[in-house]
Amino acid sequence: MKLNFHTKAGKAPAPQPTAAQKASRRRALHAGAYSTVLGAIVLVLVILLNLVMQAVPTKFTEFDISTGQMFTLSETTTSMLAALDKDVTAYYLAETGNEDTNITRILDRYAGQSSHFSWEQRDPALYPTFAAQYDAADATNGSVILVCGENSTLVDYYDMYEYDYSNYYTTGSYELNFAAENALTTGVAQVTRDTTYTLYALTGHGETSLGSDFTEVLDNAGITLEEINLTTTELPAEADAVLINAPQTDLTTDDLDTLRSYLEGGGRLLVTTSLLYETPNLDTLLAEYGMTREEGLLVETDPNYYAYRYAGTYLLPQLASNDVTAGIADGLYVFAPTAQGILTADDGATTAETASEKDLSFTTLLSTSDNAYSMLAYETATTLEQGENDPTGSFDVAVAAEDATSGSAVVWINCGYVFTDEINAAVSGGNAQLMGSILNWMNGEENATVIESRSMSAETLTVPSNLIMPLGLLFVIVLPLASLIIGVVIFILRRRR
Repeated sequence: MKLNFHTKAGKAPAPQPTAAQKASRRRALHAGAYSTVLGAIVLVLVILLNLVMQAVPTKFTEFDISTGQMFTLSETTTSMLAALDKDVTAYYLAETGNEDTNITRILDRYAGQSSHFSWEQRDPALYPTFAAQYDAADATNGSVILVCGENSTLVDYYDMYEYDYSNYYTTGSYELNFAAENALTTGVAQVTRDTTYTLYALTGHGETSLGSDFTEVLDNAGITLEEINLTTTELPAEADAVLINAPQTDLTTDDLDTLRSYLEGGGRLLVTTSLLYETPNLDTLLAEYGMTREEGLLVETDPNYYAYRYAGTYLLPQLASNDVTAGIADGLYVFAPTAQGILTADDGATTAETASEKDLSFTTLLSTSDNAYSMLAYETATTLEQGENDPTGSFDVAVAAEDATSGSAVVWINCGYVFTDEINAAVSGGNAQLMGSILNWMNGEENATVIESRSMSAETLTVPSNLIMPLGLLFVIVLPLASLIIGVVIFILRRRR
């Protein structure tokens, strides 16, 4: 008798998987587990790589493809940051979500150059009293406060952007320049500077006061400007430097004795003079340091050495390259209108007897071309034609005299307008940089070249007219048609497979 067994549901039992099926399932499970573990490992590696990349300086992870290389630091800045041995923190004052990416990127570049430089953002809405502790309660949104120990300085937002209106009257447009590097580098130099200096500007003789262009340069160099009248105030023997800027009347004999004693003690004197005013006592002091006036008004005949819109008396003298002028940016000019020449003892000039008692050396700072001449009868001349007796040659306009015996130094610029804002603006700040460079040299400070701002205006790509038709055919017809043909060929080949 044959028995039939049935399940409760009346169905036959499910077939058991074969050994091959079981092996296949195990392989699938192993593969799935392997994929899961591998995916987790890859995820962890990606996270770790991301963290590592965030720690790597941006100079290695970001490339500056901006117009004018806005975020590429100059050699001046990189050298300064490489030598930085004090911690500097930059606090960026900006509302969260309204950051200026130009500024944050350049701050990243600074931080990437030195482990002693770091920056943090401070939202004025969240930290309303933060700026006040650094005397910057009125700081503009987007400004940066640089802090080093107890020293701090504010780099205002509007100092990091400059508007150039030089072509406004001809083109009706202006250019926006990014000047953050110059402002930040100057600020870092200010807060890390160990010493400060005082420049005493002589008054009481109709001297020209320094304008804002020049006082700003002094501030950036850590130099305090103080006016002094020798009739009422005694000149400190340890004064860092003295300025006599284009006096209209002569020094008194007492003034002369005071300055002579100061220089004999190793003092530093910067003098500018004008051919419009006679100053025999001051000239005597300069003669004691081996320098005398070249009679006449300098006239330049080489068009490369005077301003093209003006006569030959508006000099753009040749700027010598030496330690005294090292702080002037490449490509800048110094403007010296209505100047006279300077003769030195090296030229055989007749100087005061006391000059022979000094161990003097001379360094030319500014000079004319070899084709210039000194017009002797300039007061009565009606044209700039050279007279028969007018000497020709290269004339020194600015000279530095050093006395190795006392350690004193006298710099003389024989042009009364050289330190005025109007003249300085005509050469984009070259005259102010000259003054700053001279004073840094006098105080033994290393000159840091002023960093030029970067244009934010993208250059227009202009297509030549003879290429407009060929390029139009290439991009509108040839390339699209070629792409279509290649696509059809690939489709047919795949179908045949």
